Amino acid sequence: MTRKYGIRAVACAIVMTFATGIVLARTPINRAGTVFDAVLTHYEAIHKALASDSLAGVAEQARVIRDTVDEAAPAFTPDRAGVAAAQGARIRALLPKVEGAAARLATATTLEQARDAFGELSGLMAGWLERVSGHDKLNVVYCPMVKKPWLQQAGQIANPYLGSKMLRCGTIVSR
Repeated sequence: MTRKYGIRAVACAIVMTFATGIVLARTPINRAGTVFDAVLTHYEAIHKALASDSLAGVAEQARVIRDTVDEAAPAFTPDRAGVAAAQGARIRALLPKVEGAAARLATATTLEQARDAFGELSGLMAGWLERVSGHDKLNVVYCPMVKKPWLQQAGQIANPYLGSKMLRCGTIVSR
């Protein structure tokens, strides 16, 4: 292979890798997972940021949640939402509320606003989680100080509402 063709091959590989990344980034619902799993990935990133007293990435992650739910709503099926058929109507009714809470979170400009919107989103996510199976290591944690829940992987509590002020404040209310 000549140097000219080698450079073209490398350039083509870079362009294809970049294009694939864009397609994957713009496809929030992966084929193996459910809408709940796709939303949860971004929800967890927001949780970590707020527990660290940061807004870094919160708006973008919230927009992805909003867009994921918006994309899922027209083609809704209980299976795609990650719930049993009997729970389908409840989750279908929940999706616009999740989308609205995520939209409010995306426009938050202060930690206080973001934490309030995250509390709304968390209550809805806890309701969705009650109807999803296969998330054994996911807990619903409750902060008695602000009277709001959040979802969190098993492990040490990281309070997104109080951050560094009271990072470990919270009680696991369901697993």
